[in-house]
Amino acid sequence: MCVPRNKTIVVFLALLGFILLLQGLPRVARAEDTPSQEGVRILASKTGSYDLENQVFVGSGDVEISYGELLLKGQELYVDLLTGELQLQGAVSLNQDGQEIVGELLTYNLQTGKGTLSETQAEIPLPENTGTIYLRGDEVRLTDQSYGVTNARFTTCDLPTSHFHLATRELEVILGEKVIIRGVTYYEGKIPLFYWPYLVIPLDSSDRDRFNLPVLGYGEREGYYMKNTFNYYINSKSYGHLYLDLFSRLGVGVGARHNYDLDKLGKGSLYLYGIPSQAETENRVIKGAFNHEIRGNTWILRTNTSHENSWEKRESSSENRFTLTLPKSSLESWYNYRDNPKTTVKKYQEYGGRLSHQVTDQLSVNLRANRTERETTETLRLLDYLAEGNYRQGKHNLSLVVQQQYNPDLLKTTTQPWRSVQRIPELKWDVSDLGVDKVPLRSQVVVGRYEERPSMNRDTRVLGQLSLKPQAWSPTSTLNLNYQGDLATTLYGSGGQQTWVYGRVTLNQKLTDELTFSSTYSQREVWGLTPFLFDRQKPLQDLSFRLSYTDSKWRASLNSSYNLKAKTFGFLVLQSHWQPNEAWGWDLYANYDLNRQKLQRVVPMVEYNSGEVDLKLGGRYLVEQQVLERVDARFTLPVGETWLVSYESIYEPPKGSFSQGKITLTKDLHCRKISASYDHVGKRVALQYTINAFPTLPIGWDSQGGLGLFDLDQVSEIIGGMEP
Repeated sequence: MCVPRNKTIVVFLALLGFILLLQGLPRVARAEDTPSQEGVRILASKTGSYDLENQVFVGSGDVEISYGELLLKGQELYVDLLTGELQLQGAVSLNQDGQEIVGELLTYNLQTGKGTLSETQAEIPLPENTGTIYLRGDEVRLTDQSYGVTNARFTTCDLPTSHFHLATRELEVILGEKVIIRGVTYYEGKIPLFYWPYLVIPLDSSDRDRFNLPVLGYGEREGYYMKNTFNYYINSKSYGHLYLDLFSRLGVGVGARHNYDLDKLGKGSLYLYGIPSQAETENRVIKGAFNHEIRGNTWILRTNTSHENSWEKRESSSENRFTLTLPKSSLESWYNYRDNPKTTVKKYQEYGGRLSHQVTDQLSVNLRANRTERETTETLRLLDYLAEGNYRQGKHNLSLVVQQQYNPDLLKTTTQPWRSVQRIPELKWDVSDLGVDKVPLRSQVVVGRYEERPSMNRDTRVLGQLSLKPQAWSPTSTLNLNYQGDLATTLYGSGGQQTWVYGRVTLNQKLTDELTFSSTYSQREVWGLTPFLFDRQKPLQDLSFRLSYTDSKWRASLNSSYNLKAKTFGFLVLQSHWQPNEAWGWDLYANYDLNRQKLQRVVPMVEYNSGEVDLKLGGRYLVEQQVLERVDARFTLPVGETWLVSYESIYEPPKGSFSQGKITLTKDLHCRKISASYDHVGKRVALQYTINAFPTLPIGWDSQGGLGLFDLDQVSEIIGGMEP
């Protein structure tokens, strides 16, 4: 039975919309995404016929079916409304969640949401715009949020004839998450080079599953080597990496890192690696790590334990913490351990606990006990006990503290590298706001008995302090003032007294659109003397200033300070940056000793960046000693159309040696790179083949040298301290 075309389409839309409303569209979509009737749209530009008796619809010509996030397109459509079977052929495309798959014939069941698509092609974007996977296959099996491809071939090369591809009999794409491949062969052109039994390529920004190629290189101790990483994936709660490294001098290195999720039993990772070298005992390598976290409704247990015994490092460490959180109470305990004979602190361990309880809305109690042990040239143990009660009512806070610190090794040490204050006890009353009109004042009264160690000074102490909280005032649009202050007096049981007044004012003046001046004046006047070191106040009268200039090409600042009490200057520090154009940049940092009228350090740097050409050169010069302390160099230069040479080094002329130095030669192969690098400090050679879309491994070898001038954010780290 046939009806006219227009009525056919209307009848079909109504019937299909009604069926979809009852059944949902199991599709690749979720059940909760099922839309209303108006969310279903079917278009067929040429013909459409409906067999009412058999409930079969046939349409042709730019067929389009949209439902929720699913969009189907093709040329010939057949739908059996009784079984839910759908066939769409002729330049078929399936688009869902921004992912498009194209083919020739789609067989799909509207009730189960499963189907197949033959002669498939797809473009899968990689995270962070690193590239696109171009996929071809004989057939795609559609399931919920994923699809499987048989006889698949894929590449990230965008040329009609790709430079490389990977081939497998079967792969699975989990939309927006990963591509899982079993039995994959890497082809360079038509030549097979590598084989992986299992491979996972992430489609998100997670580095959980990395795509790794073998690393080839040479080291003085290792000899020639090839490092291999193989991924495995059992399910989302069980996956990891296998390591198989071959060294000409050390033998074979094997290891694994397994990540697991045991649901209620917790999640974590286990890492083991070893090189059981038969050549020399000192060349043997053993590494291991165990990380685990288990959570309950109210508690968390974390442990991080690692061990390494190699020619590079001998260290064992463990960090463990248990936390219990209840509606009105919290409990925390910990144990930390570190053992490294090559460091100043050869051994360190700490264990302790803390208990907090909210008795009422206003009253809380805190208890803490802690023991630490440090082993340097001497062993130093420290025991710390604290009990604290806090009562808060509005602006008032009242606290009672008892704290004891004890060093049982004090008599054995010669350096006495510790100092502590015993509070036995201390009572503190703090008022956050005294309520004085337009004057934000804070007060504090502290009464206690103290014992300072190791000096063993003992005395009672009463402190009264009145503070003006930080304030801001802007008399004009270009002028801003910030100010604060303190007034305090302390009485001691032995009859001593200490009183001080402190004030701080900061002025910020915008002189022009480009020029800004700021200055801070700080003064503290002190009367009397304290028997303790922890509360000793020093007279202070400092003036600091900063002059800053900024425009489209220049950025510069000049700052210093002056101690009016000692009548001495701080360093005069210059920071400047000049960018005459997009390619060139010039930096100059310097400090000048105003007291001695001598230039101390100068750090000039220059940078040129234009296209693939990147040049950086900098140095640190000690003017008074007339010594060039270090020279940093970094450059990347194109050689021809497809070659790049780069070099990075730190040279220290006083030592006559490099602390860092690496040269790398890279060949651009359109969609992949091959590079060779030589670290002339660590005496290492590395070869690296990298696919541009999967930059999960560094090209070349990173030396372990010092921090470069170009990587520092704090100028004080470059030119030295701000004080003479």
